[in-house]
Amino acid sequence: MNNFIKKISIATLSLGLVAGSFATTASADTSTVDTTLTGGSLSLENVSINPFKAVTLTGSTQSTTTTLPEFSVVDATGTGAGWNLNIKATQLATTGGQTLPENSLNISTPTITAENGSSDASVIGSGNGDINSTTGVKLLTAEEDEGMGTFKITNSTLTLNLQPKDTMAGTYTSTVTFDLVAGP
Repeated sequence: MNNFIKKISIATLSLGLVAGSFATTASADTSTVDTTLTGGSLSLENVSINPFKAVTLTGSTQSTTTTLPEFSVVDATGTGAGWNLNIKATQLATTGGQTLPENSLNISTPTITAENGSSDASVIGSGNGDINSTTGVKLLTAEEDEGMGTFKITNSTLTLNLQPKDTMAGTYTSTVTFDLVAGP
């Protein structure tokens, strides 16, 4: 019986040595991969305003509206600094010098839609108000670490409010400035 136990012990030891030799001959190599990401720009795309339709004065308070066609805010900076879109208009005036009062041109709150892979659009603040005022309106606000990617801006209108006491016949013009700046 001792010979039998010796044979099993030697067979087990041999099998252990063979299995151990496979474990010690395996090796692993590692490699490093890296890339450099360069920030792009903070920009507006396709900003325009449709003209107002002609208005025939009636002697009563009137208003007319126009739409802002869809445009985009793009934050490709990769900084997470946030941004603000401010809108301001000059006082509406004719070439003959007649003006409409400040606070007569109002912008409505827009709809904001994030493109795939962008930050959540629901956290971008939006405003409305009189754009031909001393301060204008902060139309959109993306706080720090928000507003990264591309956002479609739709469904915003401009309303021109006309009071008979302030409105002279003529063709009125205003310059509307969209100012997109970094930072919350």
